[in-house]
Amino acid sequence: MNIIEAARSWLRSSPLIDHENKFNAGYLGERAYEYSLTASAETHRQDILGNDLCTCSLVFMARLPYGDALRDNLSAADFFAGLSAWILQQNRSHSYPAVAGYAVTKVSASNAGMIMQADSNTARYQIQIQIDLEEVS
Repeated sequence: MNIIEAARSWLRSSPLIDHENKFNAGYLGERAYEYSLTASAETHRQDILGNDLCTCSLVFMARLPYGDALRDNLSAADFFAGLSAWILQQNRSHSYPAVAGYAVTKVSASNAGMIMQADSNTARYQIQIQIDLEEVS
């Protein structure tokens, strides 16, 4: 599996991600309760043995209800706080995405729940995920 497929599958294992909701790659629709995952950056370097060390930055996005109803806005904040905590727990327990040809050595999250776009009914929220990988020979 490539990094997007592996990370998407891994995120799907979170109890916070509702399997009834659409979870795409690189595309986020206009309806509430949709998710998407996209790559935002990738760097490579070599270790002393010549193996590839890769750092992949991904963006998980969600379209959620938004507006003057405080309940919806707090629910979105709780969702992203929970997802950030879940990612931290996965890192602590070394439960990582399975990426073909690589061993994941670390996952981390930042900027959980940033609103990137909003209208009167929904908002596009995001969390940045960084995955460090080491090529396996």
